[in-house]
Amino acid sequence: MTKKLVDHLFSLFSQFQPLVPMKGKANGRRSNKGKAAENTVVKTERDMYNPVKSFVSFISQCIRLQSKLKTPPKRLIKPFEKTDARPQDSEHDWRVDIALKCASLKDTSLSRSVPRNAAVKEPAELEDRPELADTFAYMELKYHEADMDNAYAQLFRYTKELYMAQHDRRFIWGMVMCNTTVHACIFGPNYAAASKSMKLTTGTGRKDFIRLFVNWSFCDSRKLGYDPAISYDYASQCLVIQADSSDNKTTKTFYSREVIVCAERMFGRHTRCFKATATKPDQPGENDTRKPHEQMDCNIFIKTAWTEAPENAAADGRDEVRHLSKITDRLKSVTSVKGMYPELCDDCNSGRVCFTDPVSGKSYEDTSKTVLGDDVWSQLVDRNTALRVHKHIYARGIGKPIKYIRSVPEFIVVAADVMRCHWEIIGNCDILHRDISVNNMLVRRNSNGEARGMLIDFDHSIAISNTDEPTHAERTGTLQFMSISNLEKSELKPTALDDWESMLYILCWVGTFGWNSKTRPDKTGSGKAPKKLHRWHQGTLEEIADAKRTDLDSSNNFQQIISEFNLGLGNIGLLVNLVKKLRYVLIDKCSSNLRGALKQEDLIPNTETGMLEVVVFSDPFEERAAKWKELSESLLTVLEDSAQQAREQLRK
Repeated sequence: MTKKLVDHLFSLFSQFQPLVPMKGKANGRRSNKGKAAENTVVKTERDMYNPVKSFVSFISQCIRLQSKLKTPPKRLIKPFEKTDARPQDSEHDWRVDIALKCASLKDTSLSRSVPRNAAVKEPAELEDRPELADTFAYMELKYHEADMDNAYAQLFRYTKELYMAQHDRRFIWGMVMCNTTVHACIFGPNYAAASKSMKLTTGTGRKDFIRLFVNWSFCDSRKLGYDPAISYDYASQCLVIQADSSDNKTTKTFYSREVIVCAERMFGRHTRCFKATATKPDQPGENDTRKPHEQMDCNIFIKTAWTEAPENAAADGRDEVRHLSKITDRLKSVTSVKGMYPELCDDCNSGRVCFTDPVSGKSYEDTSKTVLGDDVWSQLVDRNTALRVHKHIYARGIGKPIKYIRSVPEFIVVAADVMRCHWEIIGNCDILHRDISVNNMLVRRNSNGEARGMLIDFDHSIAISNTDEPTHAERTGTLQFMSISNLEKSELKPTALDDWESMLYILCWVGTFGWNSKTRPDKTGSGKAPKKLHRWHQGTLEEIADAKRTDLDSSNNFQQIISEFNLGLGNIGLLVNLVKKLRYVLIDKCSSNLRGALKQEDLIPNTETGMLEVVVFSDPFEERAAKWKELSESLLTVLEDSAQQAREQLRK
């Protein structure tokens, strides 16, 4: 059916020249007022907007006429009326050339549940202006074909913002058009691919362009890049998340108004975390002073992410679901860490997302390979692109990002809980976390309002006793919190000391920059512009590692880091004393040959060339790794003693 429609539409367009900018030496402009046989001559990028918008709109209207077919279109892909506009819900001043939307067959307005069911009743829009929440894809236009790279750069930037705003996007489409040459683009968690050129001045190019819009209109929503398990309910003003039951026979429904973590980067795991409940909420009351999400009693933690994994699930030694299942089972009797980690919901099917092909009926996993198809994926594999697998996790245990921490003492208490949980997981489950960062620490509150910590995100965890696991060849974590061995891709096997080193960096970072917008140096009146810690995330990985080695090497060097702590924070002295003690245990509390952080090097003549070469004969971090258990216990004691002092301070 779609092939016949493409041929029919193409026959319409073959009768006249496309309403797009044409190359030529015309001195003026001729407008197109229904005279399809004439060219629209343009001279600037802005002149392209209306002709291109009209071209796409005409395709959309032709597709609309097929609504009475036995298998009608599921949606229309059409442009917002407003071009060269800043999206209404954007925090930036960027102006997108043309934004495409998914509209129903009966209504030209939009819905945040797009491209969902065309029968959904949609709210009226006062002005058809782009909104991030409702944009399907962007078209970036340039008049000169030489500006193709600039068009791609802008499309990348705009698409990143869509990922942040749309929590149901698995991948995102886009288009660049330079003069009459069009490329369709697809952006995923670790890839960006572009189609072959569609030259709209040729019959083949126009046919390919039409075919793309026809396919978008008829295809399943999954092929548009949306996650069919997540939608938006306007009546309840919340996200609706569907989960398969553990026996795969029924479906459970969860509701969420609070997104804890959104996909903030263009590439990566695109992790999203939601606080949810199985009870459908009422529409927020007009007289209720609480925020909408505060009117829901949430007890379910839902996470979606694209993780690097082998195609064979049985060979996935870093599967987070497998780790959480083990942690949930082994720690259920360890009351000291109850609530400090996510507990898998036993009535939901967590793990790899699977879809069923509506035509063949076959089931397949949602991976970067199945999204792109074998041919395109084989080209990316040749470029060492790792396979990413889409996973959903349903767990009990709720927390909030650390930006909700209220004071330095509370932060220390949360950090102590996180590392106590970290230690119990090592001892009881043989699992090393490997990605301690501010994003993987949550704060939760007891009924009396007391702050406690929670450790999440076991995507990069490994079984400590598994000797087949690789070493630091794969870097994991956030640059400023990465351990030195991780940054240097050391051949040394990861240990708990890597995670303790990350925690030390976190405490220094928070002491310097604060944990939210209200605790930044410029907001607390410290009057300082920190400079030292910028070396922990700027420059090459080797330069960052060298900076950290130098800063940790001696107490005098480390004092320079502490000197930039934000003195405007209350009880900052507790944090100063804590980081000094942690550094002492990690770096200095060893025999003399293990102290310091710098490699011991010497110049030794090369026996073949006679030239002097730098040879490393000792690395303190490598030597200390053999004592990781002893040192970890000492570090935990220091942190928990400091947490006890922090609690006493909070009681005052």
